[in-house]
Amino acid sequence: MGRPSLKLQRREDLIRACIQTIHEDGLEGASLARIAKRAGLTAGIVPHYFGDKAELMEATMRHIGGELGREQAKRLRAAASPMERLTAIIEANLNPEQFRPDNTAVWLSFWARVNHSPKLARIQRINSARLGSNLRHALRRLIPDGTPDKDAEVRRVALGLSILIDGLWLRAALDHGGIDPAETKGLALRYLNAELDRLRAR
Repeated sequence: MGRPSLKLQRREDLIRACIQTIHEDGLEGASLARIAKRAGLTAGIVPHYFGDKAELMEATMRHIGGELGREQAKRLRAAASPMERLTAIIEANLNPEQFRPDNTAVWLSFWARVNHSPKLARIQRINSARLGSNLRHALRRLIPDGTPDKDAEVRRVALGLSILIDGLWLRAALDHGGIDPAETKGLALRYLNAELDRLRAR
């Protein structure tokens, strides 16, 4: 594989610098000048790689969302059953890498901006849709065909699990959130197993 082009390398450098600057200075303090300095560039050259700060922020959110997507895809490829697929999805979203301080700082900052930025909102919808689709695919194979209102149950359990994954991540990511990151996987799996037991009992 060839080396990345200089432009691609500079874009990646700026994205990494953006992540670290948000982590250290917060979203409001992450000026283009600070980001560029951390990347070893001048602020005046940043528009050559990103049109403005908003475009750099969007690229950074796509970057961290892409990292999560690739981790999830890797775990799904190794899964041999529907239950293993669901466990892989939970583990990808709640693995220790997702609780790195720089990672959590960026996610929290972007979530706070989603309602004020249509482009960030679109990226978040794509991330959420991918999670929901993967959950429904595995649940559809796991829940027996004879289950009353199977499609509705698949959607309900997938929605509940996706909300729980996001909520557990948020509580564990916040300082003094009350949940240790190591607990999150077990809590999500207990919810899933309780729902599956309830459906089997029917």
